[in-house]
Amino acid sequence: MKRIYVDLSDEKDAVTGTCHSFDTYFPGAVLATTGEFTKNIPFIVDCGAFQGLDNEEHSNTSFNFDISKSEFGILTHGHLDHYGRYPIAIKQGFHAPIFTTYVTKSFLSQVFLDDCLKIEKRHAKKLGVEPNYDENEISKMEHLMIPCAYHKEIQYNDNICIYFFDNGHVPGAAVTLIRLSYPGYEDINIVITGDYNDHNTFYKVSPLPQWVYELPNLTIIIESTYGTTLQSELRPACLVKNLVKALSQGKTAVIPAFSFVRGQEILYALKEAQNDGRLNTKYPIYLDGKTLLGCTGMFLSRTFKMYPHTKEFLPENLIMVEDKDYRRFLRNDPSPKIIISSSGMGSYGPSQYYISSFCHNPNAIIHATGYISPDSKLGKLRDDESALAQFFDTDEFSAHAKQDGLINFIRPFNPKNLKSIVVTHGEPSVKEEFSKVLLEKFDTNVHVLSSNSTFRITSDGIVACFPRNLNIDSQIR
Repeated sequence: MKRIYVDLSDEKDAVTGTCHSFDTYFPGAVLATTGEFTKNIPFIVDCGAFQGLDNEEHSNTSFNFDISKSEFGILTHGHLDHYGRYPIAIKQGFHAPIFTTYVTKSFLSQVFLDDCLKIEKRHAKKLGVEPNYDENEISKMEHLMIPCAYHKEIQYNDNICIYFFDNGHVPGAAVTLIRLSYPGYEDINIVITGDYNDHNTFYKVSPLPQWVYELPNLTIIIESTYGTTLQSELRPACLVKNLVKALSQGKTAVIPAFSFVRGQEILYALKEAQNDGRLNTKYPIYLDGKTLLGCTGMFLSRTFKMYPHTKEFLPENLIMVEDKDYRRFLRNDPSPKIIISSSGMGSYGPSQYYISSFCHNPNAIIHATGYISPDSKLGKLRDDESALAQFFDTDEFSAHAKQDGLINFIRPFNPKNLKSIVVTHGEPSVKEEFSKVLLEKFDTNVHVLSSNSTFRITSDGIVACFPRNLNIDSQIR
């Protein structure tokens, strides 16, 4: 039996900016009798923006390959570090369908793409340059996105089909299966976790169908954000406890929050605390940030199927802030209160204003609720010894599976069929350590995806690794 193959590369060895490049090779129609691989179908999975890099501007406007030749794209979920460079790709000649879920397209079309363009314009103005894209590219992206249902086959052509399955990372997120086939040749099956979690506060996350666990000739591409962290190692939940203490002391609590899910999870946590009497409903809770408000509105409008008990997630005494003058009032108001604002790392949105306004106020606390880049406004505050406001953070709202959850994702797959595991999307040291753990747990090849290398995948998994851009003459059949 002959083998088709696919060459897999990554853009950069960074947590943000995800963009996997796949070059699939099939026998060509004319030369099929000789078995030569003349039919090449390149595609990409995600096309995200880099954040917090020293050369961020260059990284976000350049690609290590000809993006215009990609025949289609896949978008695994609606986070900027996974979709943020699609408009730039379109500007540079990418005009192909982008397969994603219905929920992801809804959030992008109604909230995120607008915000993405505003960030781009603001950034360009700050640098004194023209934006890298405009409304034209945003409009084109909306039209290129093809919304797809979970658990349904998406047939790109006779050789490539795609499936999306449940993922608890955020609403609309998907575990992606790509099936490559050609008559008379062994199939290749590739499962991509994307950013992954096995549960979500707001909706049910079902396991993969049993038939997926039995697929032959399988390669799994798995994220590793928390690949060295066990669930048991996380710190106990502390947000509500810290807020209650601060409010009882007459302080203002500022909570920078990611707009998508994190802000809504915090609101739900506060509502539960009010319901069980831990948090007094007399304290006002302010919600600020256009994207944060937009996402909250989409949760309320039932954009996705939610658990019945989470549908009414807004706490009492919640006030939506839609006026900049109100922000000045909140800065000068000495009464105890909670302010939830985007963005989660404080570098964008009204969080910048609130952090600057309250960081030197001894009558305030600033409470982080997620990953903090050292170069972000919140990251710099954490290390600022001159700050008078108390700084706290918590693990309780993490949207990524920990090491145990990632291992449990792989475990149900038939070990006879699992040919290779590829580790991606994590800090370099974490990827390396997690790959060692996987080597101990599973009897298969484990590789760390690198921007310097191209991995060749066949029905036997990864069979070769060669330096990126090296012209390989030999064909693997």
